[in-house]
Amino acid sequence: MFTAEEYQNAWLMYLGGVVLMFACWYYLTRFIVWPEVRQLLRIFVAVLFLVPWFTEASSGYLAPAIIIAIVETLTMDGAAFWRAGTPLLVALTLSVALSLLWNLWQWRRQAKASA
Repeated sequence: MFTAEEYQNAWLMYLGGVVLMFACWYYLTRFIVWPEVRQLLRIFVAVLFLVPWFTEASSGYLAPAIIIAIVETLTMDGAAFWRAGTPLLVALTLSVALSLLWNLWQWRRQAKASA
């Protein structure tokens, strides 16, 4: 198993990669005309790659849930996806719902200001 230092270094490298990937994603989505869609896509990708989950049921180590879900689906069976896939999908659903509520609140505030 990993030492605490190796575990921390792995997370730091992963987060560095996510920051670079998200910077590229931010740059690619800047051409989307609708700010709501642009914001939603950015939030979706950020949550997809940043939600952690336990590597094993009895382990205290965390890893990105998307990686755990993919690896367990490929190495075990399709039902193994749901161990890490469920919290990932819950986090994605909550982030999309909160983003939609935020946008509705913004639209309503703009409508009141223009009236």
